[in-house]
Amino acid sequence: MTVEDIARYVAAQSVLGKVLKHDRYDVYEIGGGNLNFIFRVQSVSGNSLIIKHAPPYLRMLGEAFALTQERICAEMHTMRYFQTIAPSYVPHVYLCGEERFCFAMEDLREFRLMQNRSDVPLPIYEKLGDFLALLFLNTPPPRLEGYYENAALKRISDEYIFCFPHIADHPALVRVPYFTPRPKSPHFDATIAWLRTRFLEAKEHLLHGDLHTGSVMSDGCDLKIIDAEFAFFGPLGFDAGVLIAHILFDEIHAYCSDQAVHYTKRIQAFFRGFEARAHTVSLAFLRESVGFCGAELYRRLLVPAKAKPLEALPNVSQKAQAYALSETLAIDLVEACLHVESLEDFLARVERRLCPKTR
Repeated sequence: MTVEDIARYVAAQSVLGKVLKHDRYDVYEIGGGNLNFIFRVQSVSGNSLIIKHAPPYLRMLGEAFALTQERICAEMHTMRYFQTIAPSYVPHVYLCGEERFCFAMEDLREFRLMQNRSDVPLPIYEKLGDFLALLFLNTPPPRLEGYYENAALKRISDEYIFCFPHIADHPALVRVPYFTPRPKSPHFDATIAWLRTRFLEAKEHLLHGDLHTGSVMSDGCDLKIIDAEFAFFGPLGFDAGVLIAHILFDEIHAYCSDQAVHYTKRIQAFFRGFEARAHTVSLAFLRESVGFCGAELYRRLLVPAKAKPLEALPNVSQKAQAYALSETLAIDLVEACLHVESLEDFLARVERRLCPKTR
């Protein structure tokens, strides 16, 4: 859909006219993520909303990489479900337009991506833990297969987390000149295979599927979780592990920039928020979180969608240090995940690599 298409679509939707107070409006493309296009619709009186549209291809890689448009239907259904169980943590969805592969939602103009903020307070991490607890405690109403998850996107997650990064010189990977992966042990490979089995077969909770600091927005007090296109039914530790990996990427950026690191307080706050609502942090959940964290840390070093905190480092020597450190930490966490005995044990393993005294 073009800007003109969006304008005509909005004009035909009475519910969106109410949001815009029936004023004249303009439509702007404001970019998007790896998969979809994002448009802002803003009225002359300042009211606005966001339209998210899925083209028949993966936006990041272009028209040659075809991808089913139905993917956005699963996302809008998942966001609507999240709105019922965690309304303060997601933008309001005004309209689901399955027939045009788009949906309209609240414009978060006062919010910024968490990965672009250096001042995220600890209560935000607690709220992220609270959101995970809500996923843990609630179950969506039964629907037909594919209503909440898209098989094509789950396959992409499977391939780019558990398969391609572990195949030497796979053509889907993007290698950087300052990083050469180390040989991996049979134990590492076996644990990745176990994590993959859990990802594919443990249909326990409806997850966000790509929960990281680039899919969480904050205004410093509140948070909003966006971009649920990779939603799927799986083990809760997957969402937790991916999120923790990206918290650690921010910390690795700070570490390699000779800045203070705060991962202990941030990760503790996340689990504190989870436990406050769920009343438990099971050892199985913690161990899976650690394992999936390691898998996410490792794959971001090799896939096209790199970790933005590492890419933001200003020079090659810092990037080389960050990549090597990320790989070492990833291997440690994957290989040790099934032997972690407590949150303190996990944090101690991280500290061995991110202790300021080891710089």
